[in-house]
Amino acid sequence: MNGEKKEKEQPMAEYDNTNRGAVFSPRDTTKMVLQGKINLEGNDRDVIVVSDTTQAGQKIMKLYQKVGAMFTNDKGDNENRPDFSGNIDDYATNKDMRVSGWTKEKDGKKWLSLSVEEKRGVAPLPNVNQLDDEIPF
Repeated sequence: MNGEKKEKEQPMAEYDNTNRGAVFSPRDTTKMVLQGKINLEGNDRDVIVVSDTTQAGQKIMKLYQKVGAMFTNDKGDNENRPDFSGNIDDYATNKDMRVSGWTKEKDGKKWLSLSVEEKRGVAPLPNVNQLDDEIPF
């Protein structure tokens, strides 16, 4: 201690990954084996079945639901534009959402950084039934 003040350790701020994600190449044990539709509470959903093995060596079949689709973007002169973008079928929040993806590489491995946001749009037109059409004279 020798007269030195010991600094109090501050807790690390937690990283906020809301509306963000990343996807990587599948593990060697992961394989898409089936695709189709499932009806949940009257709503048809696209699904895939992925065969995998747990760390304990047990075979497992995982069911994944489609949440959206992305298409290749023409970046033109803007290198900051996402490489891919598309719509999210957002059942949880019932918002009109978009997903964007940027191709990245680290240690020779490619991956995709994802970002989700509400669609930006044009302001809605006023309701003609609510306009004040009275002539002031």
